[in-house]
Amino acid sequence: MNEKDPRAVRTKNLIKESFVKLLEEKDFKYITIKDITTKATINRATFYAHYLDKYILLEELVIDCFEEMLPAEILSATDLDEEIIKELILFLYEYNISFYEKRKIDSTSIASTVDNLLKYKIENLIEKILTGMVVRDELDSKDTNILVKLISSSVYSCAQYCYFSKNDKEYNIEKTQAFIMNGIKAVSLHTLI
Repeated sequence: MNEKDPRAVRTKNLIKESFVKLLEEKDFKYITIKDITTKATINRATFYAHYLDKYILLEELVIDCFEEMLPAEILSATDLDEEIIKELILFLYEYNISFYEKRKIDSTSIASTVDNLLKYKIENLIEKILTGMVVRDELDSKDTNILVKLISSSVYSCAQYCYFSKNDKEYNIEKTQAFIMNGIKAVSLHTLI
């Protein structure tokens, strides 16, 4: 199937819109392919021509939303500085609000899938930024792999904490920024010794 064909694009959009409406009505685990095809007014063969199953559809929905919301300054970043870290945390915080609250989606049965996809995407972004810094700042590539994991986990955890606790978001972000930057500086100094 030609993914650029306007009919295929319209059909995929119809499937996604129908799926989102169903997610607003009931829990993911109770949504069937029949529910999706009925809501989208398509047959099962058409659904399966576009998606292997509802899990692949969910993944595409999460990634599409992520890529649509991702600020340009994060996408084009060449340095992992305080501002980019803050933007990443705020982006993930806003993503949760947009994906779950604005759409009124119950996160219970999809949280782990969404979390894993977001962690993967954030890790890739941070890895891309740090890879440029490795070459320029002569960081050790072994240290970079550890940094990617630590920074992406810290950014993600801070965003989740801010979202669920509703505590002082600015304070949490500021402290996380400081911890991450101190870690980057420590690794940079270590490689220069």
